[in-house]
Amino acid sequence: MKIVKLNRRFKQFKDAGHTVALRFNGWNTDVPKVETICRERLGGRSYDNRNSWYGYFGSPARGNTYRPYWISFRNESDLTLVLLSVNLTQNG
Repeated sequence: MKIVKLNRRFKQFKDAGHTVALRFNGWNTDVPKVETICRERLGGRSYDNRNSWYGYFGSPARGNTYRPYWISFRNESDLTLVLLSVNLTQNG
C-alpha cells in the first residue's frame, strides 16, 4: 500500500476533485478492510465517484501483469481518519 498525492495527471483529480489516494498492488486482504472502514466512517459506495471516497482498478503499468487497486479521497483528513481506524498487518 502506498499513499499517492493526486494531481492533474490522474482521472479522479480531474473528474471528482479527489486529492489523495491509496494504491495497492492488486487486490489483497487489506483492501476489504479499508473499504469497510470507508463505508462505515465516510458512508457511500465504493463505485460512486461523487462520494468523498472511491475505489477502482487502475490500468496495469507497462511490463506488469497486475492491475493496481486505488482508493481515492476528496480530503486528506478522510484518508487520515481511515488509516487511524483500520488495523493493517505489516508483511515482512
